[in-house]
Amino acid sequence: MTRIMDIHSHILPGLDDGAEDMQESIQMLDQAWRQGITEVVATPHYSFMYPNICPDRIRTLCREVQKRARQELDADIRIIPGQEIMYSEDVVDLLEEGKLLTIGGSRHVLTEFRPDVSYSYIFRAVKDLVFAGYIPIIAHAERYGAVRTAGRVEELRGQGALIQLNSRSAGGKWYHDTTRWCRRLLRKEMVDLFGTDMHNIRERSPETKSAVEWMKKSLKEEYVERVLYKNGLGVIRGFRNSSQ
Repeated sequence: MTRIMDIHSHILPGLDDGAEDMQESIQMLDQAWRQGITEVVATPHYSFMYPNICPDRIRTLCREVQKRARQELDADIRIIPGQEIMYSEDVVDLLEEGKLLTIGGSRHVLTEFRPDVSYSYIFRAVKDLVFAGYIPIIAHAERYGAVRTAGRVEELRGQGALIQLNSRSAGGKWYHDTTRWCRRLLRKEMVDLFGTDMHNIRERSPETKSAVEWMKKSLKEEYVERVLYKNGLGVIRGFRNSSQ
């Protein structure tokens, strides 16, 4: 089975619109583990609706969820603290003050925008984060119509951003515009990281099978390994979970 790192998930109970309780967290991780996901970055929202300025609580919940998953699932699964951060002008200051979390203590920031945001806003956010010494990962890039214009993904990557797609989007029906766009980007090898963006065990459960099957049939094996696992491992290299 292909080994996968999930760079984007909402598995921590009670923090946002993800898992409602510990039981749902474990059920989601059970589904993920069965698909080959061995590392999961927990990325609760930071946004106006979910102002999660609680890094210690996030780290504690990661340890608790990991412990329960290993006990109940008999799965050597690793839970890594992070956040999905809705970009605003105060984000750099909050990161510098340690009030928001990067991915696994790295300099990588999973950065979200409103779907209708302008390209100039995304471009400026990338420049500001890079100037401050961070590496922005553009969360579920397929959601932003502004980046679908030819040349814009290349430009953002040239500025230092990484591109994350949701596996469910890339694994959709071939006739869906979003799926076709994701696959064009993958064929050009301009996708850096994958995430399930799982929120629950129902309509937003972890789902990687369709995307992985298409990638294995359509892309170079070495690139598939990088997107699904090796690039994520590079992001969190050096991370140590105190519960391990």
